[in-house]
Amino acid sequence: MGMPTVQRGIMEVTVYTRHSKGCRIKDRLSRKCPCNKWLSYRRGGMQVRESAKTRSWETAVKLARQMEREHEDRRLGIVPAPKGTATTIEDAVTAYLAKISDPKQSRKASTLRKPQRMTSLLLEFCDRHNLTYLSELTPMLLEEWRTSWTFDPKGQSLRIHDMVARAFFRWAHRMDMLPRDPYEKLDRYKARNNPQTMPLSREEVDRLLAAIPFTNLSEEDKMHARRLMRLQRWSGLSISDAVTLRADALLSDDSLVLRRTKTGVSVTTELPHDVADELRMHHRSPGYFFWDTNVKKESAISEAQNWYRAIFDTAGVSRSREKGGLPSSHRFRDTYAVEFLLAGGSYEDLSQLLGNTIAVCEKHYSAFTPARKERLTKVARESYTKQRAAKDGEATIIQ
Repeated sequence: MGMPTVQRGIMEVTVYTRHSKGCRIKDRLSRKCPCNKWLSYRRGGMQVRESAKTRSWETAVKLARQMEREHEDRRLGIVPAPKGTATTIEDAVTAYLAKISDPKQSRKASTLRKPQRMTSLLLEFCDRHNLTYLSELTPMLLEEWRTSWTFDPKGQSLRIHDMVARAFFRWAHRMDMLPRDPYEKLDRYKARNNPQTMPLSREEVDRLLAAIPFTNLSEEDKMHARRLMRLQRWSGLSISDAVTLRADALLSDDSLVLRRTKTGVSVTTELPHDVADELRMHHRSPGYFFWDTNVKKESAISEAQNWYRAIFDTAGVSRSREKGGLPSSHRFRDTYAVEFLLAGGSYEDLSQLLGNTIAVCEKHYSAFTPARKERLTKVARESYTKQRAAKDGEATIIQ
């Protein structure tokens, strides 16, 4: 077994222990021995040995890595940063989290979780590899760090955390903490074509509503779950918009007027009279149909997702296509969209009802509307026939 080394370019520095005469340990690779640590490397074709000036194995390894990095920088013609200006990884992470947590930026707590998770993973990796300074993170090390992530490759977490990490290193480079951005050399994770949440059939919607009385929810939760489910089915609202729906958003003519939480886009739609009346019957708290304002919005949304989990499982309806995923309340939004298109609605009108762009609506819902596709194909064929007939007529006149 050879000595532990760290390789950077063409220079290789080896750490070993030089034991004192009275030391009982003879293994040169001993990390617990308090004897002096030494470094061994080749320079100009000659073997060089020098003291690391420490009795700590970890400190000696850091010094070895620093020497290799400096040698590689000199080989590439990179001017080293002045001494005393190096930023530690921990300081950079602290400064970045403080920056994105600034109340002036009005970021939600939920949007801060991924940067916090990403930087936590980075600090754990650096601690395992005895890395102290931000400049020690090379593209090769960052690739090793990224491959250590344990996120589901079929989900979006890999791509999202890659984007967050990329933003962190881009910021560090802008703040002159790094002479160059090492992360930009890494390939981006591309979004996979994950199966989209499928719309519910009418039979599935009926089964879900019929299953509510047989769940283990409280009677009050059963009532709220039924109202929420019918609201989402007939309005196309997302779970966050539905749970936090204000009572004054429902007008006397059964229309809903609100702004989407996600995009801030104004949305107007109309509910069936019986759905609107059922909503008006109960308020979870003053001014809100479903949100108990004594708890955070995130907690209220999570509670609603738990209602759906119980109902979907009782009804035997798939929550979503993702194995082990949370019950997908988005299936009601998709159901609303697809039923609207099958009834002859346009993508332009649907985009206004959902608060999305036309392109987003076409991307997510065109695959689920074969009847609409057949109608468009028929229209196109009729158009081609008319165009050819007109062309043939012109040819006859010319002759």
